[in-house]
Amino acid sequence: MRAQPKYKKEKAPVIRSTNNPQLSPVLNSLDVGILFADREGFIFDMNNSFCRILGYERDELIGKYFLTLVPEPQHDCTLLTFTEAMGSPNPRPAEAEFPVQSKDGYIFGANCKLTVITKPDGGRYMIGSITDVTEINNYKQLLDETELAAGIGGWLLDVQLNQFSFTDGMYKLLNLPKYTIIDWEDVHSFVGKEAYLQLKQAIQKAIDKGTHFDLELDCGTLNNPKWVRAIGEPKQVFNKTIQLFGTFQNITQQKLSEQTIYLEQAKYRAIMNSGLFGYVLAIPGGPILEMNAKACEMFGYNEEEFKKIGRKGMILHTKQYLDLVDKGFRIGYVRGEQIGIKKNGEQFPSEFSAVWFKDLNGDDRISILVQDISDRKKAEGKLKKLSQIAREAVCPIVVVGIDKKIEWINPAFTRITEYTLKEVIGRALEDFLYGPETDQQVIKGFNENRKKGRIYNSEILIYTKSGHKVWFTIQAQPRFNKQGELIGYFSICIDCTERKLSEIKILHNQHILKQAEHLASLGSWEFDLKTNQTTWSDELYRIFGFRPEETMPTIENQMTIVHPDDLQYLLSSIKNTMNGSGEFDIEIRIIRPDGDTRNIRSQGHLIKNNQGDPEKLFGIIYDITEQKAAEEKLHEQESELAKVKLNQQRQIARATINAQEQERSEIGKELHDNVNQILASARLFLSTSLQENEERETFANKAAEHIHLAIEEIRKLSHALVSPSATDIGIIETINDMIKDVRATRKIDICFDHSGFHESKLDNGLKLTLYRIVQEQMSNILKYAEASHIDINIKEYRKKLTLLIIDNGKGFNPAAKRKGIGLNNIINRAEVFNGKVNIHSAPGQGCMLQVEFDK
Repeated sequence: MRAQPKYKKEKAPVIRSTNNPQLSPVLNSLDVGILFADREGFIFDMNNSFCRILGYERDELIGKYFLTLVPEPQHDCTLLTFTEAMGSPNPRPAEAEFPVQSKDGYIFGANCKLTVITKPDGGRYMIGSITDVTEINNYKQLLDETELAAGIGGWLLDVQLNQFSFTDGMYKLLNLPKYTIIDWEDVHSFVGKEAYLQLKQAIQKAIDKGTHFDLELDCGTLNNPKWVRAIGEPKQVFNKTIQLFGTFQNITQQKLSEQTIYLEQAKYRAIMNSGLFGYVLAIPGGPILEMNAKACEMFGYNEEEFKKIGRKGMILHTKQYLDLVDKGFRIGYVRGEQIGIKKNGEQFPSEFSAVWFKDLNGDDRISILVQDISDRKKAEGKLKKLSQIAREAVCPIVVVGIDKKIEWINPAFTRITEYTLKEVIGRALEDFLYGPETDQQVIKGFNENRKKGRIYNSEILIYTKSGHKVWFTIQAQPRFNKQGELIGYFSICIDCTERKLSEIKILHNQHILKQAEHLASLGSWEFDLKTNQTTWSDELYRIFGFRPEETMPTIENQMTIVHPDDLQYLLSSIKNTMNGSGEFDIEIRIIRPDGDTRNIRSQGHLIKNNQGDPEKLFGIIYDITEQKAAEEKLHEQESELAKVKLNQQRQIARATINAQEQERSEIGKELHDNVNQILASARLFLSTSLQENEERETFANKAAEHIHLAIEEIRKLSHALVSPSATDIGIIETINDMIKDVRATRKIDICFDHSGFHESKLDNGLKLTLYRIVQEQMSNILKYAEASHIDINIKEYRKKLTLLIIDNGKGFNPAAKRKGIGLNNIINRAEVFNGKVNIHSAPGQGCMLQVEFDK
């Protein structure tokens, strides 16, 4: 250590005269510390502020060597500066920021100015002034860190000098080295030509009229989007603008999020109105919130009527339907059949898929896709806008020490977390801010970076004082002392809760969309017209026969599997859509990589951005191969049946009753089996004629014919009590006539399969028995089953004749006691020809009647 020379009191200048200004009250009233030292560096006087700043009493400083007030690492540098100043022929004042050490050892930054005074006798002494700039530096650092974290840059335009001044955040925003002189050309390069002209006009208006401006400038290009928010506030003197204060902020991510939301909403609207499905969004058990045009068209209501009448007025609440809804409510989703009711009262069968979910507010919602027998549609959930990133004053700030204990928070931290400074001071964040859903890996990353003194950025879920969950984006900067030792962290938090919830909602809606696509066997695709990028849903890969890990989703790959005969048709439809038609809806064929040919229905919709420019081409593809195959099979069966009818000798056989039935029970059986059925059909035709205005006369005539037929049957029973001659009956033709009558009065699907069955070899009595059994079971189904589909099958195998009648109605318990005589008559008739009757049924599972005869 350098030896300090002994203080020699006699060398001190005479300063205690009343004419000496150094000791005047003016010096003692200053906030600036003033120090006087002789040529050797010994202190001989100072003002009150100097004593206050360094924590000394006046008597403790008199005669003290000035280097004792300087930290030891700075001794050599400070002494050299002092020696050069004292020895210089023409000493000049020196000013710089120096570290100064107070009495208690605390080292702080001070703005120091040293001036050497030469007395008339040639002697010299030094006057030093110090100002504590610690608080100023802390606030400057706080401002700089806040700007950098929020992506904001501040600027000041001196209107009179036409010169800019900028903060550190502005240098970072413009990507320029600090202390570079920034001019208008740099601003032009940053925002681009068009945005620069807009900014210049706003600045000129602010200068001329003193008006504030707040602009969102589009500074990007096609491949490099960029938006900047520019704010300007004029300062005027005597109604003349002399300065303009402002900020720039990069808001590109915010704008891209808004654009994404807009496009997703357009995509949602396109799906909802694509025409494949009727879509309804409602509160479970409550009102309808939203529906698409297809739903309105399907039920015959406009939107206002649709919401007013509600789901209860449009669906027939059968037990089967109520059971399905109850099941769906328990497990969260359901798919099944229902009977819809149109505005004009007409009922129609439809298929529905429903998903129960909660929205972001926790409210229960139900999303329903409705499809009639011939048309399928699809709809998708909606999105909410992403939240805007918190800026500047709304950013919570927290300062923690090396021990992770909180030293300070700002009001924004209190406003969001509900914790006051008094409540959190001296506590660690993990003591109160984290909760059960806070990611432990994020916390672990925080702790590892803190130990190593590194800058870190991350997102974390925190809990407010009242238990609410809030997402923070945290940027933490390490704090070091003058010796370079880590003393804690300075963290800026941005509330990104809305954005995170929106991301969760997007994932939730994507899951619902994926589930709905799987349920409806349809896939979706999207083509970005600007980037030429294509995306396919998982279901579309399955329809195309591609593997996601092997095939890229491109338009070219999509076109390679289109059937050559349909390719031009598809390309023409897409071209028309791009030229202004807005959408297409076509049926084409594709050939999968494995050679399998599939029929698909392809719909495309052009999506435009908020400027009206084409943005994306969105489409959905529905695999209709099975539907087409079923249509072709039906056509083939109808053709085959027509050929059989043309080539077959139509023999009408009537079973001859061998003996007139003597007992009243037998007469009652015939009345029930025949006359009762004819009168029931007549009743159906009469009730249908009251509902169908257009075909009222036809159904009334049919009813009259059946009543007349019933009279004839009664007459026959009364006079002869014998069955018709077997030569007058053809069982296939007779059953077909029965099916035709049922179809005319009921909207029910009936399939009759008699391939391989030759009635010409069959006993006439057995033929009559078969007909009566079919007639009885059809009557039972129409009365009680509420079925939408019936299968009738007569087949011969070896020496067995089997009759199967299957329906998809509500079923029943075969073991339960039955009031009617219908099934008993079936069993009795079968036993006459040694037939065996088996009945398989259960509530909600339909019914299968099997009757087997030995030939």
